Amino acid sequence: MKKKTLVAVNYTSLLLMNLAFYYASINDPPHLVDALGILFLVVTALTFIPLHRRSGIWKLTHAKQEDLDEREIKLTHHAFSESYSWFTVVCLLIILAQSFISRMNVCPKYSITIPLAVSLIYFAHTLPGSVIAWQDRE
Repeated sequence: MKKKTLVAVNYTSLLLMNLAFYYASINDPPHLVDALGILFLVVTALTFIPLHRRSGIWKLTHAKQEDLDEREIKLTHHAFSESYSWFTVVCLLIILAQSFISRMNVCPKYSITIPLAVSLIYFAHTLPGSVIAWQDRE
């Protein structure tokens, strides 16, 4: 599978997992919703392996700077700069949505869920590698 496709599938499944688990936290859904959340979690994990682990991107983005050559330092610096800009925007949108929804009293049980918090940690760690994968010239 191409890297851009893996990035898209990985983050889409992460988003769908969070939506399923959030829906399950505010309602008493059928077990199908829980199963969908777990299915999307599995898809996220399965796309992580070829995208980050097997490709070496995880090792590259988590290596010490002194272990990298000049080209790799430039590549990772750009990826970190780009990814943390995106990460900031995503986090601020989540905070804005939480504030807006709670003020409108649309959904009084809206809160930051454990799957969302864990997803943001995952997102922060994988986003630099995803930027590299997305910009890679296959």
